[in-house]
Amino acid sequence: MKYFFLTSYFLFASYCFSFSQVDLGLPGSTGKGGVANGVVKDWECIGINPANLGWEDNYRFSISTMIFGISAQSRSLNYSQMKNAILHPSDTFGLAVKKNLASLFTDKDGLNLQANINWLTFSFAVPKVGGFAMNVRDRTFAHVRLNQNASDILFLGMKAPIFHDTLFWLNPKNISSVFDGSKIGYMHYREMNFSYGTKLFGFGGTKEKSAVSVYGGIGFKYLWGLGDFEMTADNGTLVGHSAFSSSYGINYGNIKNFSPQSTPGIFPSVGNGTAFDFGAGIGIGKMKITFSATDIGQIKWSKNVLVANDTLLPDTSKFHFNGINSWSLANQAGHMFNDSGIVKFKPGSPYTTTLPSRFRIGIGFQFTKRFSVGADIVTPLSSNPSNLQNAYYAMGFQAELASNFIVCMGVAGNSTYGFSLPVGVTLGHFFKIMEVSLATNDLLTYISPGSNPNVSLAMALFRFNLGKKNIPSTASK
Repeated sequence: MKYFFLTSYFLFASYCFSFSQVDLGLPGSTGKGGVANGVVKDWECIGINPANLGWEDNYRFSISTMIFGISAQSRSLNYSQMKNAILHPSDTFGLAVKKNLASLFTDKDGLNLQANINWLTFSFAVPKVGGFAMNVRDRTFAHVRLNQNASDILFLGMKAPIFHDTLFWLNPKNISSVFDGSKIGYMHYREMNFSYGTKLFGFGGTKEKSAVSVYGGIGFKYLWGLGDFEMTADNGTLVGHSAFSSSYGINYGNIKNFSPQSTPGIFPSVGNGTAFDFGAGIGIGKMKITFSATDIGQIKWSKNVLVANDTLLPDTSKFHFNGINSWSLANQAGHMFNDSGIVKFKPGSPYTTTLPSRFRIGIGFQFTKRFSVGADIVTPLSSNPSNLQNAYYAMGFQAELASNFIVCMGVAGNSTYGFSLPVGVTLGHFFKIMEVSLATNDLLTYISPGSNPNVSLAMALFRFNLGKKNIPSTASK
């Protein structure tokens, strides 16, 4: 848990001046670049397409725990910088590093991150009724885009060029104008999801197996909001709000009439909400064509709420900030939030944010018992800043080379992420029922780092399956 919050601190460092991908927390999906909608089964389809729980080839019972996935992408940072930010967030920046980061961190695609920890998940199938699934997981999404002024001030503080621009101070401007074009979104919540899928009807074929089958499903999730930050400066308007659990350990400094509430326990929420997933699919022989809309819901943030005021950019006599000193921002946040900070925050009323909801189209085809292919298109449905910024495309295959060794590969990307080459492996059937999986969404980042690294990893250490499937599987086992 502590490392998960440290990962979140890395993101918080980027927007406090103030990942997103396609749910790549599943190794089988990650290894195919996010191909999921038309291939995932059992509990894997939670949050992707609940209709898949109605497929006839699901296990009678499947359970897993401690599934971890993270993906971080940025055109601003190279591979070494991004890796160091994730693995060594407390390393101190020198002045040269700060100047370099200030010049780099202004790319229009910014920084994108998504992280998932699936604490517990299971599914079971009931003949002629359908499939049921449940999970408890943490999800984090972030998107950061800074203009040059915001980037300079974040890393250089009082040494930022704008504070030494005589002409600017003859007619100083508001924060909304100084940071115009900057967009920051971060959301971290814990969800408990209950999903159900079934075969609605079929026609043709035999009594036991229809030539064409139609499936439907629905998922309901209760949400505990653990952290939220959103700030947008656009066309002279500044919109910003914040709510964080005390688990983040943020030092707010001195803010008038604000005393952060402690939020203890295993569900240390500062907000709550609900959401739904809707799914449908058609099975024609060995092919599945699927559609889903996911994360249709919202969270109401009611504790530790702060809102940003659009004031004139303060001159250096009114604050003392030398820029962030590392990617670990919890103890530096006071420079951003307090009454003498750059952006003025004050206690606010409860507010509501929509989730980063998405629409998905997928197709899967089982060529042989050991070889399957699939493709996905994922598009954003909501305008949440931490959502996907553009449609995402993925194609991939899975090959079972031996009874206990499965590989998957693919191609994926969009205008933000660029081209990626995902790959994954599954070592299966330990004690005849257990599997272990490992995957990355972009092998090229590790073997030939370029200017748009995508550092990603998905791992599932324990999965237990009971009950043989009725027909060959198109999903990652």
